[in-house]
Amino acid sequence: MNSRCFALLALMTLMLSACHSPAQKAAAPVTDACEVLTPAEIGAALGVSIDPGKPMAGKVMCAWTQTGQTGEIGTKLVLHFAQMPYFQKEKAASGNVTVTPVSGIGDEAFYVTSEFGTSLFVRKGDAAIDFSIRDKSLPRNDLMAKERELGLKAAERL
Repeated sequence: MNSRCFALLALMTLMLSACHSPAQKAAAPVTDACEVLTPAEIGAALGVSIDPGKPMAGKVMCAWTQTGQTGEIGTKLVLHFAQMPYFQKEKAASGNVTVTPVSGIGDEAFYVTSEFGTSLFVRKGDAAIDFSIRDKSLPRNDLMAKERELGLKAAERL
């Protein structure tokens, strides 16, 4: 083999090996509630600017609020990691609440709706969260659609 062919073969081998990248590792599941969703993701879904999340109860709960709003005014999202017994209890709730299964989010998801609002529960493997959007100006169906959109993003990180 002449040196020109050898150089060409070596160059092609190098180019092919550069194209092959090792399989990407899946990101480790998030364990801090304030890292499950970002203010940008929440703001995009809700159509308002959202402040960074504020941790509550250590790292198991987080609240994001609409920029410049306080108290009950404006939009707010509260998310917390749910223990599996609580997740199962809410899934079986009855009485003054409605439990609605949701397909396509994590391993299992459902809404719990009551006179106080709607929460979306999502389980992926052994991790479960629940969250709700609090915005009195939005109809319930709009809130549920926005919770679904955010639930899909959240499930990716569990």
